[in-house]
Amino acid sequence: MPFTSYSQNFEDVMLWRALKHIEKGCYVDVGAHHPFNDSVSKAFYERGWRGVHIEPLPQYAELLRKDRPDETVLQVALADTEGTIELNVISEAGLSTCVDAHAQRYKLDGTHDLYKIQVSALTLNSALGSLRGKDIHWLKIDVEGFEEQVLKGWDSQTLRPWVMVIEATIPSSPETNYAGWDPILTAAGYRFVYFDGLNRFYLSKEHAELAEAFSRPPNIFDNVALSPTSHVCQELIRTHQAETNELALRARDLGAELEA
Repeated sequence: MPFTSYSQNFEDVMLWRALKHIEKGCYVDVGAHHPFNDSVSKAFYERGWRGVHIEPLPQYAELLRKDRPDETVLQVALADTEGTIELNVISEAGLSTCVDAHAQRYKLDGTHDLYKIQVSALTLNSALGSLRGKDIHWLKIDVEGFEEQVLKGWDSQTLRPWVMVIEATIPSSPETNYAGWDPILTAAGYRFVYFDGLNRFYLSKEHAELAEAFSRPPNIFDNVALSPTSHVCQELIRTHQAETNELALRARDLGAELEA
């Protein structure tokens, strides 16, 4: 049976390749956004895995709760200190950010509407207090340029995900931006194993045996099927819909001619 991928850059394919031997594993999705559009966790959820979603935007946190009623959804932002934090909300896009400079880029180029809200903030360590000492098979961080602050709130002695996947480029750009937080991971005993053009993948020293799974990019032998929501499929879907509409019009016209 093909593995249906929902994530935007085949992150779920790479993680499944490394971890498919685990039954009913545990994940943490920081910056979860949507329950299936560009979701790294959806394919795992369909295979019996369960985990924790961290999503500060109310509308997306509610969508996650409705789609995943048996999972934990924390409607908070993560930072290096606790309290409240200002979030720049980028409408209709998974680009909302606590970094003002990134938000201003979208405002200046006029591509998205922008407004600010105050949201509760926790550290990664306090948000995942219930998972201390337990197996977290993968943890993904996608917080649009705020990754370093999230990692500064992490206690690597008590929370040790097997695999960590962290967005490593400037938002909406291929330019890498990980120099500030990479030393946090290496000092914690994590080894960089793969870069997919958007994210960097790291393995804990306790699970170095998984490194071989990251030796090659997604390929035909992964037996992958794309979900209908995949951005890779959108042009094909639009073309198919246009052709379907044209055929419907032709059928209507022919029906009218036959009736006449």
